[in-house]
Amino acid sequence: MKLNNTVNRIERALWNAGNSSEPFAVESGWQDRVMASIRRIGPLKAKPPVKASEPATGWSWAAAVAACLAIVIGWYAFNDLNADTVLVGLFFDDPAGWTDNMMLVEM
Repeated sequence: MKLNNTVNRIERALWNAGNSSEPFAVESGWQDRVMASIRRIGPLKAKPPVKASEPATGWSWAAAVAACLAIVIGWYAFNDLNADTVLVGLFFDDPAGWTDNMMLVEM
């Protein structure tokens, strides 16, 4: 395993800081200095978020409709066009005729 000296030094410093008995001293006004340095950075330049009420551009609506239709057609084909479903439907429509036809096919 490759040792990382930077990580080892940070771990040692944290362990020593946690086990030391001397109180941690902070200068007065450090929060004001930190906030002043943050204010000096200024606001970040970013695009405003896209609102949901704005119309979509390009092919996005067409692609969404095509994807929905593909999902619905696939679901219908999987559920209603299965061989088992067709055979069960034939059996329920005419059980006697279906079994007679199946017996003739097997002969």
